[in-house]
Amino acid sequence: MAIQSTQNSYTFLMAEEDTPRAQRLLYLGLGWLFFVLGVLGALLPVLPATPFMLLAAWAFSKSSQRFEAWLVGHKYFGPGIRRWRAYRVIPLQAKIFSLGAMAVTLGLSIASGRIPWWGILGQALLMAYGAWFSLRCPSRVPEGAPDVPDA
Repeated sequence: MAIQSTQNSYTFLMAEEDTPRAQRLLYLGLGWLFFVLGVLGALLPVLPATPFMLLAAWAFSKSSQRFEAWLVGHKYFGPGIRRWRAYRVIPLQAKIFSLGAMAVTLGLSIASGRIPWWGILGQALLMAYGAWFSLRCPSRVPEGAPDVPDA
């Protein structure tokens, strides 16, 4: 990644020079949207923070090295992002919460009687994929492996 020219008014956008400006702005906007949703997830028990912070870090990696470094080095959000990047760790607490939320959501969808069978099936298949993805990842840093360093 290269830093854009200081003559440009968007010097904070530090992505590949050949990446179109509109694309970088789109990724930057997505990064901030995911970050705000992640902060809300940290404050509200019904919204998960970690997936949104991972998405924010990804979007910032496509648009701004400065914001990516800030988020990855963040005191509260950074360690989870660094563990994910280094070892693909999803903490056990996050797995339990996500599986429980999926089960409750699917149960409420079925109980409502308002969703057609194919909608329930689609929802169940997407949730099954999410559960499989989550459960296949380790819940902690592998034994003997160094924990992720501070950024």
